[in-house]
Amino acid sequence: MAADGGRMAATTPDHGANPMSEEVFADGILGVGFGKGAVRIDFFALSADAADAKGQPAKERRQRIVMTTEGFIEAYAMLSGVMEKLQAQGLVRRQGPGAAAPDKDGKDQTPASGSPSPNF
Repeated sequence: MAADGGRMAATTPDHGANPMSEEVFADGILGVGFGKGAVRIDFFALSADAADAKGQPAKERRQRIVMTTEGFIEAYAMLSGVMEKLQAQGLVRRQGPGAAAPDKDGKDQTPASGSPSPNF
C-alpha cells in the first residue's frame, strides 16, 4: 500500500469482474499422495516430443496441488456432484463392479441395453 494524502491507497491490480486471472490445463492426474495431514495431487501434460515405451506421448508432471484433508473432502464432494450431473446427461457411464472396461481401441464394451449385467 502507498500513502496518499494521509490515506493508504491499495496497489492491488484490478482484475475486473473476475479476480481469477490464471488458468491451468492438465491432461490428467499422475498421482495422489497423502502425508503429514495433506493430500498432494500431481497433474500431467502429454509431451510434445517424448514418447513412452508403447510409443504414446509421455506423461510429464506439470503441477501439484497440496490441500488439507478438509479441503480435499470438500473438493471430492463437489467433483462427485459434477460426475452425477454428467451421468444424468448421459455423457459418462457409471463405472463399478461388473461394468465392462473399454476394449483395446478405447470403445465401450457395455451391452447395448446400457446395463452391464447380462441378466437385463
